[in-house]
Amino acid sequence: MYLHYWGVDRSPFEVGSNQAIFYRGASHDEALARIDFLSSHKRRLGLLLGESGIGKSLTLQVAARSLRRAGKVVVLLDPTGASPAKLYWQLASQLGISSVAEDDLFQLWSRIADRVHENRLQQLDMVLLVDNAGAATPEVMMELLRLSQIDPQLDARWTTVLATSPAEARLWSESLFEQIDLRINLERWDESETVGFVQIALVEAGRRTPVFEEAALSVLHNLSKGLPRHIVRLADFSMLASAAAELEIIDAETVQRAHREVMQMTTVAV
Repeated sequence: MYLHYWGVDRSPFEVGSNQAIFYRGASHDEALARIDFLSSHKRRLGLLLGESGIGKSLTLQVAARSLRRAGKVVVLLDPTGASPAKLYWQLASQLGISSVAEDDLFQLWSRIADRVHENRLQQLDMVLLVDNAGAATPEVMMELLRLSQIDPQLDARWTTVLATSPAEARLWSESLFEQIDLRINLERWDESETVGFVQIALVEAGRRTPVFEEAALSVLHNLSKGLPRHIVRLADFSMLASAAAELEIIDAETVQRAHREVMQMTTVAV
């Protein structure tokens, strides 16, 4: 580990860490605003689109925290590998609905619909955030669309947001897209956003002086092509390699060398 060498309390770029920072780049900030808009303006269905590694999952997690702070009831689900029954069980559990093992889909639906009605009477807005929606089976997707219509009122207090990649979304039916009220696109970072993210991540980890030369940050952005997951991986490996070489600061050549090694490891893994 390079923590002691660089004087940081934790890894600034640890993938999947609970301490991973959410950098509010332009499109990610806009995505949060649009998710809030969907709920605040009683819209039923939104679509969050972004390629793998762009930060869809983290965006949904941040949105969930923000919506809960605003007093809304939020459910965050991942339908990967789920059957319709498992989907409903997960939803019922997060809504605090007591159920029994013998409950079938109809009974679970009725209990969920009752809870939605109860929350409406209490003027509580509800938001269902679905991560990896493209991994849902056709049967589960049908149930998700049914759920998006579970509040029959014109001023629905139930909003569903489906998150997936453009490639997976292209496999969906035209009728599904006709039901979407708002499409939200996550874009790759520009160079200033990449630099801002790296600097903030280092400060949050306890570093108070520069680790990367300016030219190194520019190379890091160009090699990662502005994709957050690639930026995190390359920045992390550059710090590790530089610590091993006992460099005082990371230069452009070191980032390029780290990128070649990352690409070699990726090729071997494939």
